[in-house]
Amino acid sequence: MFSSPYPDLAASLRLQSQTTSLRAQLDIAGKETTTGLSADIAARTGGNLAPVFGIDAALQRLDQNVKDLSLAQARAGAAQTALGLVEEGSGALGLNLLSAIDTGDAIARSTYIAEADVVLGTIIGALNTQFAGRALFSGAAEDSVSLQDVETLKADIAALVAGAPDPASAQSAVDAYFAPGGGFETNIYGGSNVDAAGAQVSDETRLAYLPRADAAALRDVLKAVTLVATSDAAPFSGDPVARDAYLSEAAGNLIAVRDEITNLRAALGVAEQQIGDASDRNLSEQNALKLSRNDLVGVDQFTAAARFVDLEGQLQSLYTVTSRLSSLSLTNFLR
Repeated sequence: MFSSPYPDLAASLRLQSQTTSLRAQLDIAGKETTTGLSADIAARTGGNLAPVFGIDAALQRLDQNVKDLSLAQARAGAAQTALGLVEEGSGALGLNLLSAIDTGDAIARSTYIAEADVVLGTIIGALNTQFAGRALFSGAAEDSVSLQDVETLKADIAALVAGAPDPASAQSAVDAYFAPGGGFETNIYGGSNVDAAGAQVSDETRLAYLPRADAAALRDVLKAVTLVATSDAAPFSGDPVARDAYLSEAAGNLIAVRDEITNLRAALGVAEQQIGDASDRNLSEQNALKLSRNDLVGVDQFTAAARFVDLEGQLQSLYTVTSRLSSLSLTNFLR
């Protein structure tokens, strides 16, 4: 009498089902061992997922805040470096030029007048600094160049100076050019009259921290350097007394405006500190929320690891049994 093959088939299917179940449990235990989080959050929280979803939403918001603040810190640092170049170049030029005039050193005076071109280029280059493809000193118009090139500015000022009969007239014309509504705003400054978007340092406070290239201190330094650079265009440049008086005033303004640049950098430094503090607060809040989330959905990793090892052993034993059963036959039995 032949026995039915169905019991063997049922046993095979049962072994396959056990294998599948153990593999699934092993995968879960493996994930919980490596992540320290429950693979079944709904079961872990008793079906109350609202607190977990709330924490996840808050973590996502904080993560974006941290990224934004990190970018703001980097932008502020780049702006601080640029203002340092402005302060250093203009201050040194003013001191050196005034010294040359006071000592009557004509060669040194001519050298520093020529150097004003270089300093002006450095200042404009610094104020045209971009970070991550955005202009730092253009206010809200971050896609626009902050200032036109050196030659455009020099040409405008040289034309004004050339038409002035005396130093006072030249100074007055240049003052008007750099005043609100003057040629500086229409021909040179390419940014916005609205500040760039600030950094969100708290739920209630957005901090505008980047100065614009049309700030009063920066207009003053550009004006003083350009006056020196274009002094040879003045019709009174052949009169040593008038020329030196004109250059001495410009040099004195360069020295005085250095304090204005220092104040601008100090204000930026305060903003940098506020941004850094806000970043630290966000990171602390992130860490606290992660701990709270772990309390809700976390598992004991040592327990999960022990379970993983146990399941691994069970699965290995099942593979061994399955392998031996598959090799059984009447021929093997009669040997």
